[in-house]
Amino acid sequence: MNRILVLTILSWLACQVQALDVVTTAGNLSSQVTDTGITSLKVTGTMDANDFYFIGDNLRKLTSLDIEGVTILACKTTGFHYWTNEFKADEVPLAAFSAMKLTSIKLPAGARSIGKAALASCDRLTSVSLPATLDSIADFAFAGCSALTSITLPASVTTVGCGAFMRCTALTRFEVAPSSRLARLDATALLDCPSLKTIALGKRVKSIGERALAGTGLNNVDLTSSTSLAEIGDWAMVKTPVAAVKLPSSVTLVGDGAFLYDAGLNEIALGGKVTTLNDYLLAGTGLNVPVDLTGVIRLGDYALYNVSRLSVVELPETVTWLGTRSMAGMTGLTGLTSNAVEVPGLGEEVWAGVNQGKVLLEVPAAALDDYKAAEQWKLFLYEASWVKGDVNGDGEVNIADINMLVFIIQGYVFGDDVMQRADVDGNGEINIADINAVLAIIMGGGAHSPAHTPDTDNMLRLDDLSIKPGEERTLNIVLDHAGDYSALQCDITLPQGLTIVGSAVRGQHVKETSNMDDNQTLRTVVYSMNNRYFDEDGKAVMTITVRADAALSSESQIVLSNVVLADNDNVGWHAADYVARVNNTSGVEDLNAMANRVWLEGRVLCIEALNDGVAHLAAINGAVTSLQLVAGVNRFEMESGFYVVSINGKSYKIAVR
Repeated sequence: MNRILVLTILSWLACQVQALDVVTTAGNLSSQVTDTGITSLKVTGTMDANDFYFIGDNLRKLTSLDIEGVTILACKTTGFHYWTNEFKADEVPLAAFSAMKLTSIKLPAGARSIGKAALASCDRLTSVSLPATLDSIADFAFAGCSALTSITLPASVTTVGCGAFMRCTALTRFEVAPSSRLARLDATALLDCPSLKTIALGKRVKSIGERALAGTGLNNVDLTSSTSLAEIGDWAMVKTPVAAVKLPSSVTLVGDGAFLYDAGLNEIALGGKVTTLNDYLLAGTGLNVPVDLTGVIRLGDYALYNVSRLSVVELPETVTWLGTRSMAGMTGLTGLTSNAVEVPGLGEEVWAGVNQGKVLLEVPAAALDDYKAAEQWKLFLYEASWVKGDVNGDGEVNIADINMLVFIIQGYVFGDDVMQRADVDGNGEINIADINAVLAIIMGGGAHSPAHTPDTDNMLRLDDLSIKPGEERTLNIVLDHAGDYSALQCDITLPQGLTIVGSAVRGQHVKETSNMDDNQTLRTVVYSMNNRYFDEDGKAVMTITVRADAALSSESQIVLSNVVLADNDNVGWHAADYVARVNNTSGVEDLNAMANRVWLEGRVLCIEALNDGVAHLAAINGAVTSLQLVAGVNRFEMESGFYVVSINGKSYKIAVR
């Protein structure tokens, strides 16, 4: 029993010997540490590269290492370690502790640098004490330390080398001391650290290297406090979920593909001094907030490629070149502004995949003709007044636009701007579907054109009507001087108690009708697919059949309004409104008992009076003139303008061109 107890105590004591505290001199550590199974070691005194490699090569069970009290001396070893045998003072030698099972380490208080791969692949390391004297962390020093969660660099560090912390997959924070001297974060320094959410680089950092932050978990990157930052390397933040980036005004260069296919990137502030949007810089990002490109001179190849959510881009006056496919695939683009007075040069297929004819391009007025003549640029939409369906570009959507579409469908070719507008439905083809699209606009209700003074003497008219409730009558709508026109449109407004029950057009003309919101107005479009003229003056171009009911008053009228006539030059001409009298013959037997009638013949005001009397003519400026009337038709020469004619308590609005 006693023998068993003694053996147990001895075993426990042996376990305790696994922690060792040593005072040594450079080159002698191996003679003082004879148990290679220890898990904890504290060393004070002096060490050189021989001692570091003794630890790394032999103490493979070590989990805790404290060499804070050690001074590192320079030495030349008898054998080569990683292609060298000369080692500097105050430097943790390259690859000294790589792939060890260390969970914590305290580095020498006077160390000035950590060598290449010094602690690489220490995948259990969670705690590192860095000396206040540290100047540089060399390439891959902590690469693959996948258990390390946080790093704060002392203020003394000026350089973090290539891949120094790459693939530290648990790292969430990377920060520097407030008074940091950090000037350079080298290429791949934090590559593939997907848990990294917080980064602070201090005021003195000047450069962030190629892929330095690629594959991190950074979401919001605000580097505006890094007021010395000048350069961000190629592919610096690819494969990150970054949503917003703010760069300081000190930045002059952002490298190729720095944010390539960061689909979550919604907005970026470049700082104002970046002169080149480098190749692939923002390609495939989710940008939906306009980018301030002030000072930019060049857009590199594919710089904004497939940025499909961005709707507007403004190019500064400084821009001189847009690279190949630099804005290709920007399918959400609706507006582009170029402030450059000289048309910027272009690479190949700059806007491939963009429906340029639907994108409004605004340019300096002095350069408009140059842009319109330049290859690729000329395919944009230029006039802000263009609206969908305005094929002939006159600012209105009316029958003249259908006429022009008919010509195009027949094989006529017009200028690029017309052909772009003619694709009304935006499917890349011009056919009957585009006519239907224009018809849908015209028939869509509301006024189909702005208020216009009549600009033609031609007239659309119909005869007065006498009808009893329950009766039907067919009326001819006649176009005077019909040979000048091949299409027309108008609104036919009926009085209460009168309903259109049928309509027809003459010859080969096509008719479209649609009831407006008030159900008393019929919007009518008549056109010809072979551009045939209305060639018989005074003959009916259309007939309508109406039925009366008891709601029809004894004195009412049919109004032809919003009359537009189209010629074969695809010009729309506005004609005056026309009023036809309607008499319910069950109430009054004679049309002569109805109200007076007012119409225009060119610049001649016509008033058909039932009796001698006086009409009052009020101009738009307020002046009122008395017109003496005799029974019958009275004619008065008029000046251009808008007027109101008052007779026997009724008013009629007229517009004289």
